[in-house]
Amino acid sequence: MGEPQGWLFEPSFNRTVKVQASDDRITSDGGLLLLREADHRLGITEHLAARLEDPRRQDLIRYELVELLRERVYSLAMGYCTQDDVDRLAHDPAMKLAVWNRRGEQPLDERLASQPTQSRLIDILTRSPGNRAALRDSLADSCERHLRATGGDHAARKITVDIDSFPIAVHGHQPGAAYNGHYRDTVYHPLVASYAVAGDYDSMHEGHRLGNGFLHAILRQGQVHTAQGIRRFMQEVVRQAKGLGWVVDLRIDAGYTDGTTLDYLTEEKQRFLGRIKSNAVLQRLAVPHLARPVGRPPKEGYETIVELGPYQAESWKHAQRLLLVVTDYPDPKTGQLNLLPDYFFLVAGWKEEELDGPAALAHYRRRGTFEDRIGEFDQAIGPHLSHGDFAANEALLLLSLLAFNLVSTLRIEYEDAAGSCFDLGRFQRDVLKAGGRVVKRARRLVLQVAQVVAPFWECLVGCLQRWKLPLRFPQPRGPHVRDWLPPPRHAFSSEVRRE
Repeated sequence: MGEPQGWLFEPSFNRTVKVQASDDRITSDGGLLLLREADHRLGITEHLAARLEDPRRQDLIRYELVELLRERVYSLAMGYCTQDDVDRLAHDPAMKLAVWNRRGEQPLDERLASQPTQSRLIDILTRSPGNRAALRDSLADSCERHLRATGGDHAARKITVDIDSFPIAVHGHQPGAAYNGHYRDTVYHPLVASYAVAGDYDSMHEGHRLGNGFLHAILRQGQVHTAQGIRRFMQEVVRQAKGLGWVVDLRIDAGYTDGTTLDYLTEEKQRFLGRIKSNAVLQRLAVPHLARPVGRPPKEGYETIVELGPYQAESWKHAQRLLLVVTDYPDPKTGQLNLLPDYFFLVAGWKEEELDGPAALAHYRRRGTFEDRIGEFDQAIGPHLSHGDFAANEALLLLSLLAFNLVSTLRIEYEDAAGSCFDLGRFQRDVLKAGGRVVKRARRLVLQVAQVVAPFWECLVGCLQRWKLPLRFPQPRGPHVRDWLPPPRHAFSSEVRRE
């Protein structure tokens, strides 16, 4: 006779069903091993850890710096944004297999670093200017490694860099957070830059090379203007982008097309395209082009692009090419045109023979895919900036963006191979959130995952196996044999002892 079982839950709709808690090696995040495989082939976290200065005594530490980085970045990539999630994931078997940097099966039975130890990681990342610079450079480094690994160490022929700011709401008294009247909330106001091959974040469906991701980011106080610090930010972005493409152009919003910024881009001979705010002078230039043609309007309405020629405001040093875009669409409910057409202005750092009016408008409208990426980052990764130090919150933001870059490499590889589009949240749920069990067989550890994810994983593994990181990049080491301190046997100490 077996011993009576302790059921966790007995559904009333079917008494033959019983729910029981088990201490077997069960996980709901089997896709963590895919993240580790992509990370290992590109060497992202290993290269970052090698650049960081670790103040701890190396002969006494239990968790290597690269293991702490993996634990935090992988948890963010799976959508676990708060530090409290770290304690639960520290016991997850898939997380252990993905994070540990040691061979064999013994680490499977040991927990990973706890939340206070992860807080010490943030302290290490912010302790020196060199560590902060290394973390910030890791964004561009992750993009370049993926682009080169999939393209035979060749830069893309053309890339577009988008720059924009967005709000991150806070719910405490974090330093630097402030009420922003535009967003009507207490926020941080970071500035981010992202690149895409050929200017389209969905360009893999048009035969272009794969490649997009966040290149650079800074955290700013909540009340600052959207263009604060934009010139220095652009200088750094252009420097990093030149390692990714032969031709680099910027695509910016109306908040950044002030005279100082446009003059700087012109003097640097940097191609750009941006929307410019309307004013009385521009409105007078637009009036002759707003009259509707004689006759019955077409059912789909009008769209006109007018070259207005060189335009130079009084505060500008250089004249800029100005385009007028007139949109006159019927109301979707009544089918009638509005009383007056809508219009806006674009300023272009391209010659007309290089990028004509219709091509310029189409190129600018692809900026919407970049704004979609920001929305995906906010929804799927969800940065939780709750630290009491401003520099620590910036480090958390950069780690979140690095996690987005890592999981996005898998997403775009799958989209290209399967010919279908996945938003990041759906990719996490359908591909990475795979239930499984870790079993020991002889001297091997086997992760058994649900059959429903097998087609996704087979497709992705085929893509990963085609990656080839150029030899000029430091090659990943992988697991290694090392004398290490196991967690103490005492239950309380195993929870609170950190180093």
